[in-house]
Amino acid sequence: MTVHRNIIRRQTGFTFNELLVAMNLVAVAVLGYSLSSGDAIRRQTINGNSTAAIHLAQDKIEELQARKNLTDGDLCPSGGDHGLAANGGTPGIYDRCWRIAASALGTKLKQIDVTVSWRDHVDHQVTLSTLLFTGE
Repeated sequence: MTVHRNIIRRQTGFTFNELLVAMNLVAVAVLGYSLSSGDAIRRQTINGNSTAAIHLAQDKIEELQARKNLTDGDLCPSGGDHGLAANGGTPGIYDRCWRIAASALGTKLKQIDVTVSWRDHVDHQVTLSTLLFTGE
């Protein structure tokens, strides 16, 4: 019996069950990391698209502010620019429309609302508004 105990004590290394547990722990850790990485990439894409939409809306507001005379009009949602790319060209995923109306805050003020919408895996929309003084 002493010979058998000495053989067991001299064995080194891991048992098969210990290896299986270690492999499962590593697999769960890698899976968790990959799922969180995919979610982070999706959120980064959404943020990039939102930033581009804000820039497209700001560009249109600046263009409308530069006009000498603004006439009231509502080009939302059917009018405006469709299929814009992030650089303002076509083709792209963005649709842009705008409304120009007299403001309730004053007779010499116009309210400009520019809406940019797009769809990736869900619908998104950004609206920027500003007031423009049209008097002297």
